[in-house]
Amino acid sequence: MAETVARGAGKGLADGNLEALAGQIGVLHTLDHLTNPVMLADPDMIVRFVNEAGYRMFEAIEEDIRRDLPHFTARDVVGKSIDFFHKNPSYQRRIMTDIADPHDGKFTIGGRRLAFRVIPHRNAAGKLVGMLVEWQDRTEFAENEAQIVMLVHELKEMSVAHQAGRIHEYIDPAKFNAVFADVVERVNHMVKDHIATKRKIITCVEAYAEGRFDYELERFSGDRAFINEAMDGIATSFRRTIREIQSMSVDIVEGRLDRDIRPEDFPGEFRLIVEAFERAYAGLNETFHQISDQVQQVTATVDQIASSAHSLADNAQVQSTSVDEISASAEETDTQVRANASSANMASHRASSASTATKEGQDKVIGMVQAMEAIRSSSDDIAKIIKVIDEIAFQTNLLALNAAVEAARAGQYGRGFAVVAQEVRNLAGRSARAARESSDLIEDASQRVASGVSIADETRRAFDRISHDIAEVETLVGSIASSGDEQSRAVAQITTAIGEVANAATATSSQAEQLAAGAAELQTSSEAMRAAINHFRLRRPAKPNGPLNLEGLPTDLMDKISTMLAGRGIALPEAEKRRA
Repeated sequence: MAETVARGAGKGLADGNLEALAGQIGVLHTLDHLTNPVMLADPDMIVRFVNEAGYRMFEAIEEDIRRDLPHFTARDVVGKSIDFFHKNPSYQRRIMTDIADPHDGKFTIGGRRLAFRVIPHRNAAGKLVGMLVEWQDRTEFAENEAQIVMLVHELKEMSVAHQAGRIHEYIDPAKFNAVFADVVERVNHMVKDHIATKRKIITCVEAYAEGRFDYELERFSGDRAFINEAMDGIATSFRRTIREIQSMSVDIVEGRLDRDIRPEDFPGEFRLIVEAFERAYAGLNETFHQISDQVQQVTATVDQIASSAHSLADNAQVQSTSVDEISASAEETDTQVRANASSANMASHRASSASTATKEGQDKVIGMVQAMEAIRSSSDDIAKIIKVIDEIAFQTNLLALNAAVEAARAGQYGRGFAVVAQEVRNLAGRSARAARESSDLIEDASQRVASGVSIADETRRAFDRISHDIAEVETLVGSIASSGDEQSRAVAQITTAIGEVANAATATSSQAEQLAAGAAELQTSSEAMRAAINHFRLRRPAKPNGPLNLEGLPTDLMDKISTMLAGRGIALPEAEKRRA
């Protein structure tokens, strides 16, 4: 304290007023050890004491204060009025005169922002005996406060810019002092690091989008490790889904359609992909089951067609052989009929000369009886042949009908054969009609021959009446000759009809062979289809397959199929009938 008083005495403090003031407000050495700048002033506003912290503060800003107070000296403030620090002393003095409670104030001098607190001290009578003034240099604080305000403003501007998508905008460090510039640099660096991290994540996602799931994302440290965990999970999910898709695709290619697919094992929209494959598997299974059933039906139908074609070919061969035999018999019949006609003409000539040569006539009559017996025998043979022809025509008609039914079963492939079958039926009808006509003619001829035989017998028994009945004999022989001519023409027609039947039989045989060849090709194709379908392993159908869908078939083919099935006692479903 002695040193402090001595320093104060050298500064104008060693008078009675100071000692009184010091005695009232406390020990000066205590103030001198405070870290805050403090000074004491008397009631006249004269500075009487400044502690060491106060001297150091004023010394630090001495040069700045001299810009406004050129003669200011930090160590020379004691003994000077506090008006020295104020631009408007009267204002400050009026406040100090009436001060009753501590007063805070601030002012700027030399560019420095100074704040102070005045604590008045009064005696027991209430008289002001002195003031304690605590100083504070708030210049740096004010600058920091301004820097903070500007920093907050710049942070808001950068935040708005980034929210608007302008992530390239940062805070300019040049606007701040060294301390805050460092803070700005650190903030910018932090934001750039976050953006760089996002870019790395986006690059990884782009690689995943291109299918490069082996892309190595930088391993982040600390709390950012969750990024790697999330991206690794994404890659694992994609790899798992891709492996599953690849496996399902390979199974489809290799025909393993009985695979058990579990979409519930996959999350989110990955499940939609697997469910789509499940639907594809189910659709392929249903389709191949239907195709397999239809191939079996087609195979059965083709087998029936092949069997029918072979039977038709055999029947056509038999028919061709029978027609050849009939043709030979018809040629023989034609020769015999021609011979009968010639004999009838000769008999007519002989009857004409019978009147002039009775004996010769008698001999001729005997010959005529013999000829008549031969004609009757030939007529019987012709009747048998005609009966055979009629039976052949009936069998041909039946074969043609069967061929038409089988052509209807063959669908559009049997239309040409149906036309041939119809022509065969027409030829068979014509043959039957010709046979009936020939039969009628032969029967008539037989009756006439019987009458001639009777007349010849009577002529032989009563030859004496020959001369009287010669005219009647001539008439009868003429009738015989006419009948012979008619027989000759009828046999010629039969021969022509048999030729047509032979041609039809040949065509039928050729068509049957083509049908058999086509059926064999269909069998080969059916077996190939069955082998291709058997390549696939299918699931067991959940429900029986529906009936064969005949929708889209031509109406005429539907009619033929309906007729064919009706002939076998099978009825089409009502829906198919309506379509037909």
